Amino acid sequence: MSETEELAIRLSVMFSSIYFHCHPTFTMDLSHQAVRALQYIQMTGPVTVQQIAEQLGCAHNTASEILRRLQQKGLIAKGRRTDDERVVEVRLTEVGEQVVLEQTGLDVTRLAARLAQVSAAERQRMVDGMQQLLNLVKGG
Repeated sequence: MSETEELAIRLSVMFSSIYFHCHPTFTMDLSHQAVRALQYIQMTGPVTVQQIAEQLGCAHNTASEILRRLQQKGLIAKGRRTDDERVVEVRLTEVGEQVVLEQTGLDVTRLAARLAQVSAAERQRMVDGMQQLLNLVKGG
């Protein structure tokens, strides 16, 4: 195993552990696929059912069913694209925005309490490192 592969494993384990220790309490029970669909919509903006299906690696009808359940819970809204009314787009509602942050983010209060235990310079080093890693994985 290469040095960079070992580092990638260490980073992955650290990320998982940070999430374990700072995950928020969920107010809504959602499947992993549903959370991934919500996160994809959050990251990319309005999307089509086909785009969701491709992202999740599932059939169009499976994606439609996942989205139907999310719509029933008030997490997404569907609407026709203004420039081409044949195309139906899916977007997050305000409640959907909150739920995706809850399901994929960290408990900000718990994390802030831990960050308060280190110096401002150390916090800035953490932010700089996370930002550099984020830019790298996003291809920037």
